[in-house]
Amino acid sequence: MTRRRTLRLGGLLGAGSLLGGTGTAVDRASAACDGPDADEVITLEYDDYDSWDDVYWLSNGDPDNLSFVSSPTNTGETALQLRIREDDHWGASTHYQFDDGLVELNGRVSFALNSNWSMEGRQPSNCRLWNCAIALGEGSAGGGVPDGTNGWSNRLYVTSRETDPEGPFHLLSNTYHMSDDDGVGDHDYLIDGEPYALATPEIESGVWYEFEYYVRVNTMAGGEANDDGIVRYWLDGEPIYERDDIRFTTDLEDNIIDTTGPVGHYGGRYEAPKNLYAYYDDHSMALNGTFESGSCGEPSQQPITLSDLLEWLRE
Repeated sequence: MTRRRTLRLGGLLGAGSLLGGTGTAVDRASAACDGPDADEVITLEYDDYDSWDDVYWLSNGDPDNLSFVSSPTNTGETALQLRIREDDHWGASTHYQFDDGLVELNGRVSFALNSNWSMEGRQPSNCRLWNCAIALGEGSAGGGVPDGTNGWSNRLYVTSRETDPEGPFHLLSNTYHMSDDDGVGDHDYLIDGEPYALATPEIESGVWYEFEYYVRVNTMAGGEANDDGIVRYWLDGEPIYERDDIRFTTDLEDNIIDTTGPVGHYGGRYEAPKNLYAYYDDHSMALNGTFESGSCGEPSQQPITLSDLLEWLRE
């Protein structure tokens, strides 16, 4: 079972309801496997490092907004705290670097919002929480338009869309990709009725959640990018998002997955209503593969799509 522990910040909080909807899925494999289906699995034990910048590098924001703390933590003795100051946009954007680049990344991290997190003011408000996968370049964010060679990105946000500004909050997946030409990326809200949402997670302040993500770049045919790039999310083991129609890149050598890591960026044309804090723990990554072994079937908790079902019926 995954952990759903509350932060002890201003009192003990109840976990509350997690999912407001359900999706069809294969449960995480319970049988023993003969190892991960990946080139390498990296587990970052924050307890083993003296400072956050021994793990991640900073591209935007103030380094003083990041610190290792002894409380609250999810496991072990150390967690990463990221602050976004009142009336500011940037907390920080950090990166764990893959020097050789990846075509496939499966990651897990535990995150929590401080117990008085608020998104009052502009409605809806969005705040970026995690850089799932980034190909570095001007096309990866900030009004950039990906052309297949100049970067792209997928990032997780928390949002007050269709919920109360004091929470519980919803989630949002934002992707800069080749088929988007307006410089803001696709905003896929994880809300019932949205095309790629498998559930409607409800994020309570002061609660630890395990977030898992899987990103695989598209294939190529005849020098052109196929629309088969994949992004999948799970929360506490439940599938919440799947998209398998993305054109990320035309360069499978130099425009693939460069980084992943914690980020805090509030709004864009609006600012944080108060000092906000996000916490991260238990960050692990399977490089060029998944945490589960191929001999155990599909990647952990992989949603069953209609195309998968039709293919199975044809076989």
